[in-house]
Formats: sequence, structure tokens, C-alpha cells
Amino acid sequence: MSEINLFSVKSSIVKTTLFLLATMTLCVNAQTPSHSNDPLTLNEVSLASLLTAGPQLVARGTTQNQDLSSITNDSQEVLLIERNEEKGAPSDQRRADVFIYDYSTDELIQSLVDLNTSEVISSQRKQGVQLPLTNNELKRAKEIVFEDEDERAILEEEYRRVASREMTDVADLNIKAFTFLADSLPNRINEASKLCGIHRCAQLMLYTQDNVVFEISPIVNLSEGVVTQRIGF
Repeated sequence: MSEINLFSVKSSIVKTTLFLLATMTLCVNAQTPSHSNDPLTLNEVSLASLLTAGPQLVARGTTQNQDLSSITNDSQEVLLIERNEEKGAPSDQRRADVFIYDYSTDELIQSLVDLNTSEVISSQRKQGVQLPLTNNELKRAKEIVFEDEDERAILEEEYRRVASREMTDVADLNIKAFTFLADSLPNRINEASKLCGIHRCAQLMLYTQDNVVFEISPIVNLSEGVVTQRIGF
């Protein structure tokens, strides 16, 4: 190998090493908050979920600054883990608010976790409080709708009507969903949908890949695992 080429190789190795060291330093710093106002780190999210959701769940969640997969088991869904914003808190205080939906009782569990001492300071249950849906719940809502043969047939017909072609796959659709409350449409819901708000429900908005909107919108009761009705526009 020529002297010039050898020098180039050595220079590249040095640059790569310096880059890796810098990256490692940034990663360490990202996991080490220096002030109570810093966003939660991944390690803190994991600790908060472990202390409140239990060791049987994988330590994943949703924070204000990180979009992660949901924590879930057969009966509970971690909806949100965020930094507790106590006014005038000491600079070294690190606390997290954890919001878990308990499907077995249809209650929202709100817990306050001290991340410095690994303790749950307080925990309370509320019914009728519905936070935004997680990605996991959106996935479940889609499955409930499209695994129902009658519902799927209706949506395929609607797709055919608005798009003038056949729907060959669910991937042909763009789908958005948000938490549905019965009192948002008091004069348009049926008896089955009146539980939405006490039960956890989702309303799906469907449109084609070229943004043609469906004129029907399914309401899904996630607590019961059924479609309660379709709202027309």
C-alpha cells in the first residue's frame, strides 16, 4: 500500500473513532438529565412503567417527546408517561405522571412516580376520563372493524362508491382515529354508543390514498371489542 493511501486510511480511522466517541457521549448525556425540567429519558420512562404497570410488561410507553409503542397486557394499556411539572420544584427532583387505562374496570389510573427514589407517591382511579388513543388501541380498533364481515362489506361498498374501484386491501385506506365520547353527538348515537365515555371508544375516519373521505365513520367500543354503529356525514 502506498504511503499516501496508508495516511488516508489512518486519517479515516481517527475520524471514525472521534465520531463514535462523540456519539456515545451524546447518548450517555441523553440518559442523564441535569435538571427537573429536562424531558424524561428512555430509562426514566422504563422505570416509571415498571413501577406502575408491573414487571410483566415490556418497558415501553408514550411521552410528550418520544413516540414509542404502547405498553399493554390483557387488561391494561399505558396511555401516557410524562414529566410531572410541579411549579417551584427543586432542580434535582425527577417525577413522572403515569396514566394507565384499566379495561377490566373501565377506569383511568393516574400515578405519581418519584424517579429518584423509585417510589410510587400516589395513585388514584377515575371513571369517565378518556385520554387520546395509543397506537396500539388504534391498531385494535382497525382489527375490530375489518374482522367483522358485515362491517368490512359495508366499508368495501363505500370505498367502491367514493373511489370508483375495488378495495383490494386495508392498506388501500388511510385511517385516523380519536377517542369518542357519547356526549359529543348526543342526538345521533344509538343505545350501544351511549356507554362511550364510561367505556373506552374510538371513532374511525377513513379515506382513500388520494384523500377521498368516506361518508360513514365507525364507532368502536374498545372495552367490549365491538362496532356499536356508523355515523353518517
